[in-house]
Amino acid sequence: GTAESPYQIATAEQLAFLAQQTNNGTGGDVCYILTNDIILNDGDSLLWTPIGNIGVFTGVFDGNNHIIIGLYENGNKISGLFASTENATIKNTILEKATVLEYEQALVYTAIGGILVGKAKNTNIFDCSVDGLIEIFSAKPSGGLVGQCEVNVSDTVFIKNCVNHAIVSENECTGGIAGKTVVSNGNLVIDNCVNYGSINGWTFSGGMVGMVGNGAFIIKNCDNYGEIVSEGTAGGMAGQGGLDCSITNCFNHESGTVTGGMNTGGIIGTAITTVMSCCGNAALLTGVNEDEIMVGGISGADGSIYNCFNRGDLTAVFTSENPILIQMGGITSTPPGDEYIKNVYNAGNIYPWTTTLIQSKWYGYIVPTICSDTLVKNCYWSSDETLATEHVYNLETSTWIVLPYSTRFRPGATATSFLLKAPQYGTYDLLEALNAGAMGECIWVEDTEGVNGGYPIPRPIGYESVEEIQDDNVALATAFPNPGSNNLNIKTDLQNAEIMVYDIMGKMIFNHEIVSDITTINSENWSSGMYIWKVISNGKEAESGKWIKQ
Repeated sequence: GTAESPYQIATAEQLAFLAQQTNNGTGGDVCYILTNDIILNDGDSLLWTPIGNIGVFTGVFDGNNHIIIGLYENGNKISGLFASTENATIKNTILEKATVLEYEQALVYTAIGGILVGKAKNTNIFDCSVDGLIEIFSAKPSGGLVGQCEVNVSDTVFIKNCVNHAIVSENECTGGIAGKTVVSNGNLVIDNCVNYGSINGWTFSGGMVGMVGNGAFIIKNCDNYGEIVSEGTAGGMAGQGGLDCSITNCFNHESGTVTGGMNTGGIIGTAITTVMSCCGNAALLTGVNEDEIMVGGISGADGSIYNCFNRGDLTAVFTSENPILIQMGGITSTPPGDEYIKNVYNAGNIYPWTTTLIQSKWYGYIVPTICSDTLVKNCYWSSDETLATEHVYNLETSTWIVLPYSTRFRPGATATSFLLKAPQYGTYDLLEALNAGAMGECIWVEDTEGVNGGYPIPRPIGYESVEEIQDDNVALATAFPNPGSNNLNIKTDLQNAEIMVYDIMGKMIFNHEIVSDITTINSENWSSGMYIWKVISNGKEAESGKWIKQ
């Protein structure tokens, strides 16, 4: 049962024995490894009792890249290969032809469902893949991989290099990787994950996560290919964001069509204060609702957005004859308040709803309306001119104005070059203008391989706001919460070292010796934006990352 000599599991009976031991409190707390593929069902309907159905799994489970076939559950309060895990690690585990249902006891239980884990607390998950079906009719979270993720330790918890092929439907918080996240301390990072499954929920649906609860949360380097549907809020990456959430270097592909009720976005449905950078959407976005619809190419509503692009079309369908409001924007449907939109482009078309009379309707290639203090800068758009105006409505002055620091673009001399109608940063070339306004966050590159319809692509520069965790669970330096506001905390095991923080212009604004494992820096008076932190040991840079001040 040690890391060097884990318990070996070779049969379905031995896997069930692990569940029995965990549930009666005599096991599930050391190291385990699969040594064979395991068939739980082969044309049968044998019910699986999850590991941690009563107790909690706290050990290390290594699937060793073997396949567990035919997991079948129906009526568990918390469903998955593992029901509940805490301070655990699950890695290299593959589940195929899995089925998680809640019919027989639906009136008794309100279920949390995931094919791998139902409820994962402080649990790292690496290199896992699931395929099958989750269908749970309850007001609880369901995710292809994990139903609900919770973090309450001063550390970083990862879901990394994971893939969902499962169909997840009929739940309140529904996601391809996780249904819901709740972070009361530390950080949760979903990194380098892919969703191929169809996600169809009631209230919050997303390719990675249905709903982000409280706390620091990062989604990075992820892709969605699955269709996303929600009666409420829907997004290619997340249905709803949180107060300390960031999404970077993520892409919603053409097949990842998003259909939402109230708020619909290519990356996120409702952002709250989520920061989105180096993200793109290429899928069709459709708002369907009775009386109010808000659709945005990146965000359905709210959030800070920079170095992002949309090239998916925006549409809307009202289901009543007397709709109240429609707002559609190529980047977001709402003007940012304390947030901002910088250095973005929209190549998608916006198709207004014209069948019925709408009391209030606003459309815009970038954002449909603006306030006097709205920070919208260096935005570019190309379209078939379904909208006749390049102006945007100022809600405070009740006037139409030209969107500041922004202009239309058109095709250039080649299939991957584009020219601006008016120069920005002294150039008419779209790619040059995007790089001039990139704020050091990324490099915009020409789409020479044809993976983005010929349009420019943002490539992040060394984005590692949280360093990668290793398989031995030893964490390197961590900055949290990220994004944050009044305090920046940097945790590192290095001693006899110092921390330096630089602003985006390269000016050092903080320098202090490390006297404990966590250094707390008062950032209350810092301007909003991105900062670079470094840990210097023996005169050399040992660890570094980026931190966003909201």
